[in-house]
Amino acid sequence: MPQTPEKLRELIRFAFARPLIKGVPSYFLSDYIDVFCTDHVEQKKELIQALIKDRQLSKVPRIEQPTLIIWGEQDRIFPQELGYRLEKHIGDNAKLVMIKNAGHAVNIEKPKEFAKNLKSFLIDSRLSPRSKSSSHRHKHFLIWPTS
Repeated sequence: MPQTPEKLRELIRFAFARPLIKGVPSYFLSDYIDVFCTDHVEQKKELIQALIKDRQLSKVPRIEQPTLIIWGEQDRIFPQELGYRLEKHIGDNAKLVMIKNAGHAVNIEKPKEFAKNLKSFLIDSRLSPRSKSSSHRHKHFLIWPTS
């Protein structure tokens, strides 16, 4: 967890395809750190280390419902290959969408494209994964892995 404005800038440069906070003053970043990065620091570090060390899809349950997976094409935290492996793990009920020019924070970097894909998936049964009865089943929007 970043504890200084410079470390937070470094994390953002890594997580985003195109960093969004070039001119943000250090005092604002310090306030952000105070609010979001100071509680449960050790637990958060352990969680991040476990995610990096133990990326096993076998622990992800099989999902029977149509499932949308939205992934940033330039995600350096969880590379594309993990998205493709997750889609394969879920099977025919999964639909993977790779968003171009987006990193780990797809919903922040490309909000319109993110919302368009989500809306299409939830509303238009023709865009749902290949399932004979998909229009009569619940749908999942999967955000995994989260940070």
